[in-house]
Amino acid sequence: MTVVEVPSGRQAWLAGSQAWPGGRFRLDERISVSDHIGSPCAISWEAQGLSLWKATDQLLGRPVTMYLLPPGAPVPPAVVEAVQAAAKVCDPRLATIYDTDFVTDTPYVVSEWTPGTHLEDLVLSGLPAPALAAAMIADAADALAIAQQAGRPHLRLTPRSLRWDSSSGLKITGLGLDAALCGPASDGAASDGLASDGLASDGLADTRALARMLYALLTGHWPGEDATALPAAPRHKGQVCTPRQVRAGVPAILDVITYRALSGQAPNAPVRPLAPAGLAMALRGVQRPSYQLVDPPEDVFSSPVPGRTRHPARHARARSGVLHRTSLLHPAA
Repeated sequence: MTVVEVPSGRQAWLAGSQAWPGGRFRLDERISVSDHIGSPCAISWEAQGLSLWKATDQLLGRPVTMYLLPPGAPVPPAVVEAVQAAAKVCDPRLATIYDTDFVTDTPYVVSEWTPGTHLEDLVLSGLPAPALAAAMIADAADALAIAQQAGRPHLRLTPRSLRWDSSSGLKITGLGLDAALCGPASDGAASDGLASDGLASDGLADTRALARMLYALLTGHWPGEDATALPAAPRHKGQVCTPRQVRAGVPAILDVITYRALSGQAPNAPVRPLAPAGLAMALRGVQRPSYQLVDPPEDVFSSPVPGRTRHPARHARARSGVLHRTSLLHPAA
């Protein structure tokens, strides 16, 4: 029988022999906070006496994640508010808050257990195809758009906040709670060498975080200076290079979307950065492009393609405009 180490101030117990707390949950394995959310926050968590566990809900027979808060200390109002708000957001891509107890001597939060590989390890194991990278981040952006509409942006997205499992798909952990416990993540604009526009105040910080993750999936490099296991993105004159400058084969439209979401300014087309909903829509358009007519160059139809017969009706339609993908490059009026 293995004795499980618990945070100081809590009564030691034997794994598998005694349920804790409240007779319902059994603590099975302590989780490294740095593995869960990244090393910068781990120091803060440990200093506060917080710990993270994989546990078993013995009533429902399912694995859960347990956040154990410092014993005997009042729970910060920001944590209570974040948990209450996150518990009201329903989306299968967001880790669900199952249970809380803030009034006992051993306060805790119970959330959904999220198996799978986090984005950092996924990138280190091999880059996905650009279309799959776009689909993954589009899913994440869709989920965070729902959370933002409910008034609960994440605000502390890291490469370890996104997990991918072949059976359950994408999961985002720590909605609201990680930011309440550790503080909101830096927007990263200064470290990226890119423009900042007060993004954290209205949830657009999540868009920048998603753009950094998309950049990593496309290139294998991390465009911020926060600590990760990924190599830093190359820079030119102090600014992060675009994905196409780092890796051959990145579609031009993904290059523009990523750069625009990172900095709020696409090459040769300054605009405000997108909210998660806009990023999701743009990335869905990459997978299922829509089209609009734009004026063609004067010489596009000056001479026929050798060996090809020109269809009169199609040629007449083409003379009035060229089909072009609607995207961030050509936003609708």
